[in-house]
Amino acid sequence: MSAEKIARQVERELLAASYANLKTTLVMSSCASIGAAFILLRSGADWAWIWLAATLALNLFRYLRGRDVDRTVIVEADEDRLARLRLEFVGGLNASSLSWVLVALAAGHSDPAAQYMLAICFSALAAGGTGVFASMLGPGRIYISTMLLSGSFLLFDQFGQGLVMSALGVIFLAVMLLVHRRNHLIVKQSIELKIENTGLVGGLQALNRDLEAKVEERTQALLDAARSDSLTSLPNRRGLFTWMKAELDAARTDEEAAVLFLDLDHFKQINDALGHAAGDRALTTAVERLSALLPPDAILARWGGDEFVCVLAHRRDAAEDAAKLGARMIEAVTQPFEIDRQAVSLGLSVGTSLFPSQASNHKDLILAADLAVAEAKRTGRGKVVSYAETYSLTQKRRYDISRSLLEAVGTDQFQLHYQPIVERRSGEPYGYEALARWHHPRLGEVGPDEFIPIAEETGSILALGDWAIRTACQEAASWACGASAPSVAVNVSVRQLGEEGFALRVAQILTQTGLAPRRLELEVTETVFADERMKAARDNLESLRALGVALSIDDFGTGYSSLSRLLSLPVSTIKIDRSFVAELAGNGATVIESTLLIARRMGIKVIAEGIETPQQVQALADLGVDLFQGYYFGRPAPMAARGGGRPGEGSSQSIVGLRT
Repeated sequence: MSAEKIARQVERELLAASYANLKTTLVMSSCASIGAAFILLRSGADWAWIWLAATLALNLFRYLRGRDVDRTVIVEADEDRLARLRLEFVGGLNASSLSWVLVALAAGHSDPAAQYMLAICFSALAAGGTGVFASMLGPGRIYISTMLLSGSFLLFDQFGQGLVMSALGVIFLAVMLLVHRRNHLIVKQSIELKIENTGLVGGLQALNRDLEAKVEERTQALLDAARSDSLTSLPNRRGLFTWMKAELDAARTDEEAAVLFLDLDHFKQINDALGHAAGDRALTTAVERLSALLPPDAILARWGGDEFVCVLAHRRDAAEDAAKLGARMIEAVTQPFEIDRQAVSLGLSVGTSLFPSQASNHKDLILAADLAVAEAKRTGRGKVVSYAETYSLTQKRRYDISRSLLEAVGTDQFQLHYQPIVERRSGEPYGYEALARWHHPRLGEVGPDEFIPIAEETGSILALGDWAIRTACQEAASWACGASAPSVAVNVSVRQLGEEGFALRVAQILTQTGLAPRRLELEVTETVFADERMKAARDNLESLRALGVALSIDDFGTGYSSLSRLLSLPVSTIKIDRSFVAELAGNGATVIESTLLIARRMGIKVIAEGIETPQQVQALADLGVDLFQGYYFGRPAPMAARGGGRPGEGSSQSIVGLRT
């Protein structure tokens, strides 16, 4: 279709749109006319009845003339009739606006309130005209200008600010004209697009079947795109639920379906260390390995981030099949692979749930599997955990704890308990380890094994850790002074060590509390040796060591193979994990002996923790352990329970005498 023909067709469509809005236009005009007449009559203008009757008669005439004019009539009309139809519409519109001009001129002597109300009517008609007359550019502009200029005329010389009000009316007019022009362009462009599409369809009648097939194919492609993940090409949540509705809702006797909620472990470390592009490649590699294990009657979908959902359709041994598939998936994902010539590895935790025995609808089914995988991650990661009803209670408690943590820090809900660390030769307290205890008024006693991991996850560990250091330093500063004054050990998270300014805050606390730096020892776990954390922590640790604060490695031997890496950090003490003390009759003694040999050559003290029996004391003493800690020497307790808060006094008992 030529450009000229398209232009003529657009004009016809615009006129058809104008007639389509005729009823709306007339209703708007009639309502405004009735309102304006009421205002005028209240102000004493008896002629308003005549004006209202004339206006309504004009509107009725326009309705009767245009009610049978629809799009078909206009599109099929010849040029002469088309011109008459356009003239009738524009003439009626101009006649209507002229009637309102007469009102503005006649109401010039009305009271100010009436003029103000009439000006509002004019403004409302002009604003409405930007939409209902969007199909007609020129006539619409004339109508809008007439209404707003008439309203401005009414406000001129009113309220003592006539010039200002009229100027505002002119500004409003400019805005309305811009809005009307934009609306006109939108209507015109939509009509042009519609004509173009119609022309294409009309010009391809011979290929109609092929066109319908292509349209159907494109529609399906759009549906597929809406139901799939752009990175992995797996179904997304919408696609997953569509599949589940089709495959799982049919009743199957003695059969169940299973959901596996898959959560990648260590993915964030790859993202942070190598960048998001590498993270995307790690995700696609994991998806390839998972997809290769997928049974024919199953689906794998991306739930979001590094989480995926696998659904096994109805089968007799759904629980067993899900557990076996989850184990194979863990094995496949954890195999190392290479990104940018760097060997990387992921982990995988899996939670499973069954339908319909454990959940009666699809969302609850996935939620149950999600609770199960949360339990898997909470209890060690890298395993398959089947849903149990207690997990929802566990997650509810974890949520309550996480919400209460920040409010509780710094209140009397938290308290420090101290456990003695005893010197082997003298039996004197070498120091005390400060351990946080939490009594919540509603949750009761919340153990550190429960609230510390949650504090790490939520970031509350930063505030809790600062409170613990400050409180321990304040209390230790009140203990016996002199060279024999015991030290205080405070556990510090790797997250704290990696925070900029941590060493400076510790130095400020020491200054404010008056505790000598040599009497403070910070305990960290072996995770500080992890490559991605070591660099961030090193600066803080070296600054603290220069200040005189000691560093102790807690739970030594259970995490990283770090004996060869002790030189990379200013470590003064290592604490042998209680698991090796418990296995003194087996391989534990060998591990402890090896640790002692290397520690002595490096000038590092060794503490054995978890000591509970005199036999363990004797065996560790025979091995040459320097310092002892455990229930055998004392359970953690508030410092007030250790003799007025001065543990350094009167502590010359023998080792046996220190039992509790």
